[in-house]
Amino acid sequence: MPREQNHPIRLGLIGCGGIVQKSHLQGLLDIPDLVNISAIADPIPENRNRIGTAADIISEQRYEDHRHMLARAELDAVIIATPHHLHAEHVIEAAQAGVAIISEKPMATSLKEADQLLDAVKKHNVPYAIVHNFLYTPGTAEALRLLREENTGTRQTGRALSLFGKTEDQADPNSVWRASRAAGGGCIGDSAYHEIYLIETMIGSPVRYVEARVHTKFFDFDVDDVAFLLFEHENGAISTVSTSWGMPAGDQSICEVYTRTHGIRIVGRGRELRYLDKSNRRWQPVDLDHGLDNDALSRAGHANYFAATLKALADGKPPPITAEHARHNLSIIHAAHQATTQRKAVDVTEL
Repeated sequence: MPREQNHPIRLGLIGCGGIVQKSHLQGLLDIPDLVNISAIADPIPENRNRIGTAADIISEQRYEDHRHMLARAELDAVIIATPHHLHAEHVIEAAQAGVAIISEKPMATSLKEADQLLDAVKKHNVPYAIVHNFLYTPGTAEALRLLREENTGTRQTGRALSLFGKTEDQADPNSVWRASRAAGGGCIGDSAYHEIYLIETMIGSPVRYVEARVHTKFFDFDVDDVAFLLFEHENGAISTVSTSWGMPAGDQSICEVYTRTHGIRIVGRGRELRYLDKSNRRWQPVDLDHGLDNDALSRAGHANYFAATLKALADGKPPPITAEHARHNLSIIHAAHQATTQRKAVDVTEL
């Protein structure tokens, strides 16, 4: 059973790079009643100094090596925000240290690593959560409320799309770890990951069968830059996910579901929301009334996710996004690669 944590939770950060600087930090600083950033770790001095200064961390609690932080700092929990290929290693080390763990996605780069990670979490009896931040944006939250509370009917189909136009510099594996297989990069695990959990949650039923084509078409690197996925859900609904780093469509991102009478479309991963009544065939914008400026809106998913997850940990309750969610999403990605090789649908429950 989860155990109650100190109030506020004493938090350590493993990794202080771009995602922490742009999205994590301000959301954490906004909930001082729930969390206090007590220590940080990053091998890059500039990252340590930037976050350390912003979070007012004393020099003794700014570590180059996260293992030293885990051994010396008084912590209740850590957030892991490192390159994908390090997630499993860092989670296992944090579990051995006996702290609660919140990890950026994906949980690992393979199902074998994922299962080793889960064994360590179970052995050391520590809470483990994965960051599915776009479930917590204003548009997504309102879309899920509408689907839950309004008489929209049974969800039949869905579609998610995330198309980006990366430059050659942004796709250079020598300087961008997301463009390197060794670091766990690739568009399906980095970008489509979000659309997978979004469309599954919007449909309201787990993905069972996966058909897909995952390829490299636009850049000279060893990871995928285009992924087209077709899902059949447990309830019989069907949906698609399309993602690419080489298809500049104004950085277009949508996630939409349809019933026989209505449609609901999330735009910009929850920055906007639209509603369709098929009787008049017109999409209408939904007033989200969040009162956030553009900067705060861009961070809202992480901020709301951390608030919900840290509140659950503080109260000794399971986190909202669990290890089971994390492994299931990774299984879908693994199934997509397998379906590409075999050129046939893959049953996720067999992985």
